[in-house]
Amino acid sequence: MEARSLSRIFLILALFWTIIITAVAGWSYRQAYTTALEIAIAGARDTFNRDLVYRRWATSHGGVYVPVTPVMKPNQYLNVPEREIATPSGKKLTLVNPAYMTRQVHELGQEEYGLWGHITSLKPIRPENTPDYWEKEALLAFERGKNEVSSLESSGKEAYLRLMRPLITEPACLKCHAVQGYKTGDIRGGISISVPWGPFKQGLIASRRTIVFAYGAMWAMGLIGLWFGWNRINDDMSKRKKMEEKIRNLSITDQLTGLNNRRGFLSLAEQQLKLSDRNKKSAVLFYADLDGLKQINDTFGHEHGDKAIIEAANVFRETFRSSDIIARLGGDEFAVLAVDTSEVNSFIFTERLKQLIDIRNNKECQIYKLSISMGYSCYDPENPCSIDDLMVWADRLMYEQKQKRREARGERRK
Repeated sequence: MEARSLSRIFLILALFWTIIITAVAGWSYRQAYTTALEIAIAGARDTFNRDLVYRRWATSHGGVYVPVTPVMKPNQYLNVPEREIATPSGKKLTLVNPAYMTRQVHELGQEEYGLWGHITSLKPIRPENTPDYWEKEALLAFERGKNEVSSLESSGKEAYLRLMRPLITEPACLKCHAVQGYKTGDIRGGISISVPWGPFKQGLIASRRTIVFAYGAMWAMGLIGLWFGWNRINDDMSKRKKMEEKIRNLSITDQLTGLNNRRGFLSLAEQQLKLSDRNKKSAVLFYADLDGLKQINDTFGHEHGDKAIIEAANVFRETFRSSDIIARLGGDEFAVLAVDTSEVNSFIFTERLKQLIDIRNNKECQIYKLSISMGYSCYDPENPCSIDDLMVWADRLMYEQKQKRREARGERRK
């Protein structure tokens, strides 16, 4: 697997992990929001039920008498006998009906706790009981069969959880409302409860901070784990790739000289010849042999024989270019494919080789002379041939040069 593919997988996993954490964090916040909303609704329902209970109590007793004060004035919309009475001591009392009592309780609740309610109807007797737009829509929904309406609403800069339930006409209610045409069981209005959303909002902000911190830490730890895992896999892949490269190099490299071996040379040379065909550029193959290796081994030992092979390899490195393909084919045989070179320029390499060998041999303390026989063949892209053919032709010329040297030294031809 390539490093780029591995990086792509890491990014996909990181994105997938981010999506999961974001989704779970969002779900957790949604649960907290739903819980807060349910608590607010439950509080509003509880307030409505208490209002309903004390209204029924007051209704069952026909209302209650309280002292007349600047705050508690007689209800001008209540047209019943004995609306105002006096005690034997002369203290004035006024009858407070359930609706008047509910309105005053709501006003006190708003002043004391910020929790306010409103008794209202589509046919209000008191103008203050006229519904606002939200209450009117809720009252119309009651007539269509709904028994509760709730939603988050804004009032100025404040937000409230508003809940409204209907008021059902009971027999005791007809004492005051029969004149409006209501009958027992009719919906004659409703009570809306508004719970301040501010405290719940502050709680949700705190919950959001906790959720962000907790899930942010989980997200970071997950990414760190993925990063360490990716690094581990990447390191293993790199080591494996280096090992494969090392094994590959060992399979195409001569261990003694560090040059290409026969397998590496043939593989690279074939690729280079194909490139020469496409570029229409010639190449020259040199085939060389280290003269007298057996004599060096027999006279000075194999250690010096190996040293002679290494020195020959170094001479080839200095003679040819880094772009040329140099190889030790085995034993005392070497081959070089000089790229982008014509037969006319081949003498430059042969002359350089001779000069380098002479420089080496002229040094003091040389216990043996280094001698290399070399032949060459030229590759013409207009008349292509195989690498084996080039090696055969170059080997033939190299052998002829070697025999001439032997004859010059007076050696018997073998």
